[in-house]
Amino acid sequence: MVQGVTARVAELDLAEDPLSNGWERLQAATGIRRVARCRQVHGADVALCDDQQPAGVHYVGEADALVTAGGGILLVVTVADCVPIFLVDPGQGVLGLAHAGWRGAASGVVGATLARMNELGADLSSLYVHLGPAICGECYEVGPEVTAALGGLPAGTRRVDLRAHIAGSSVRAGVDPERVTVSSGCTRCDSDNFYSYRGGDRDRRMCAFLGWS
Repeated sequence: MVQGVTARVAELDLAEDPLSNGWERLQAATGIRRVARCRQVHGADVALCDDQQPAGVHYVGEADALVTAGGGILLVVTVADCVPIFLVDPGQGVLGLAHAGWRGAASGVVGATLARMNELGADLSSLYVHLGPAICGECYEVGPEVTAALGGLPAGTRRVDLRAHIAGSSVRAGVDPERVTVSSGCTRCDSDNFYSYRGGDRDRRMCAFLGWS
């Protein structure tokens, strides 16, 4: 399995350019020639990716999560403060990769991804979830519309730990809490290593990637 986040690397800023040489670098680094990505819309739609595509970078439509039960395909989402969510059932070989800001979290992208993986044969009790680098709870100041959408937060809440919210959603959906891990990296605090939308990197993105080699 190959998994990671490209971090703040100009040569791998692949936000908008599907013809960028960065894609070739990513393919070469991972050893996987088929790459699947989606047009992210801050929702809860999940796209199924198979291993029948030719080599290259392929858009699979509008979605905020990708799932596959095949090898030889690299799932990719782009992030810059939003949470990259890696989901793996090593026993069944089913993978999921999701992108979640507050809208996606409120829309239930985690539950939707888990449900689609379950349809592919994943066992939630043996599934691992990892939440990658994202804006932390100290840096993520929000308005009342965000706290209302996420629900379950005290009145007057001004800062939200989005990864903690998503971790809780994963557990409530049936994932073993011992199999949920959270990166310590904050994209806003650590501007030397990560792009941050709120930190001024409006047109920059990191790639989160996951696949079976």
